[in-house]
Amino acid sequence: MHSSQARRNLIARQSGEHCHKYSQILIGWQGEMECEFRKGGSQLKKGTVAIVPDKAEHLFSGLSDNSELLVIDVAPVDPYIQALEQACNTSFRETLFQQAEFISLNPEMLPLLDFAAGQLLNGKEQTDPQVNCQLISLFLTQICQVYSPDLTRQVVNKRLDAARLNDIIDRRLAEPPDNSELANRLHLSESHFYCLCQRQFGMTPQQYVMNRRMQRAQFLLLNSKMPLAVLAAELGFADASSFSRAYKNHYQETPGRARRAIRA
Repeated sequence: MHSSQARRNLIARQSGEHCHKYSQILIGWQGEMECEFRKGGSQLKKGTVAIVPDKAEHLFSGLSDNSELLVIDVAPVDPYIQALEQACNTSFRETLFQQAEFISLNPEMLPLLDFAAGQLLNGKEQTDPQVNCQLISLFLTQICQVYSPDLTRQVVNKRLDAARLNDIIDRRLAEPPDNSELANRLHLSESHFYCLCQRQFGMTPQQYVMNRRMQRAQFLLLNSKMPLAVLAAELGFADASSFSRAYKNHYQETPGRARRAIRA
């Protein structure tokens, strides 16, 4: 799946098990449905939402003839989703889809479900692209606002130990740690760690990791005669070309030019 999609899904009394390569938002609209993950389950009825990360196995069972969901399928690589994340200064994968969870929409949001269902005519093969983008943006942003306060409350008056974080990253420059490893090393949930990093440093964890790698790259570049290929390997890049692109993107000049300037 290359494009995200908003759709209606009439479950009725069907049951089964799913596991997708993409994340989903399942929103109860009509009737009721059982939904269960490995760590527990809940009933989906109007205004109840199941957050389904990619590859999260889940069981479902419709409890009435009119059991119907509104579904947002979030494609792993979708330019529209990437643009939405940039506009919202967040990563849905690292916050909203960090784990399987159930939440309830605020009562004032319930009329939006009827509006969306009316836009997503049942049985229609393909939703108008503009309507599709409108509904995806509407529900992802609204659900993030419902989901995020719990995380926001956790980060108030808390700070990351920057020295500890830097030490973890600097010891692994050749194999940069991902968010999950960093969070585990700091004894935090991944979503909590992500929010703390955004709040304290104004950047995502992986942007922070890249910043540390580039600082080390600049030091080695200007204070050693290490060949670019060797330097690239030491900093976890596949080759000198990928390192040069990353360096130029960060410092707006190539490594070669930076080295020549210091020796001029």
